[in-house]
Amino acid sequence: MSNIELIIFDFDGVIVDSEHIYNKANKAAFIHAGIVMSDHEVNTRFIGMDFGSMLDMFTNDYGAERTLLYKNHVDVESRRLIDQELAAIPHIIEFLETTHLPYYIASNAHTEWTEHKIQLLDIGHLFGDILVGTNSVPKPKPAPDMFKLAADKAGIAYDKCVVIEDGIYGIQAAKHLGMAPLGFTGQIFKLPNHHETLTQAGAILTFDDMRKLPNIIAGL
Repeated sequence: MSNIELIIFDFDGVIVDSEHIYNKANKAAFIHAGIVMSDHEVNTRFIGMDFGSMLDMFTNDYGAERTLLYKNHVDVESRRLIDQELAAIPHIIEFLETTHLPYYIASNAHTEWTEHKIQLLDIGHLFGDILVGTNSVPKPKPAPDMFKLAADKAGIAYDKCVVIEDGIYGIQAAKHLGMAPLGFTGQIFKLPNHHETLTQAGAILTFDDMRKLPNIIAGL
């Protein structure tokens, strides 16, 4: 019998397959702002990082003017592409509709942006007052604040929580609290060495198909 009593999901790259969309928007915005960055950096450096931390990094590395050019362009391009191309991760909707376990969403995005994506896909019936975002806590991932808040709101001990993440920052945050971090690698865009990167960050295992999740949780 599983020891898990709460599932905490990341949103982008776990509930919705959006990382390839952000990747595309970022590349266009980097060109617009005159920021030179390799494909490897674009593809791997920012997965799971909150937007504010990205902007702070760019301001430090490239200056305020280029960062503002980047921000203005990526804001528009991300929304345009999300509205046109967003899709749910295969089989995640079926899982959410049938699981007996309570679940929360903990995303390194503002909850209003997460709610917009939920509305786009018409899956609001699956999400009540369970969204935790950067506006909900003092610090985003890799700080553990989001996961702590979700577990505390649910009234579940940290060691009874499993966290599903596609980025190292969420894996690190879950590990800090003694939660069970699982790495998901089933996105459309295949990151190089994704399994190895998540494992090195502390994931206890990785998987690439949401149909595997019930059996994985049952074994924890």
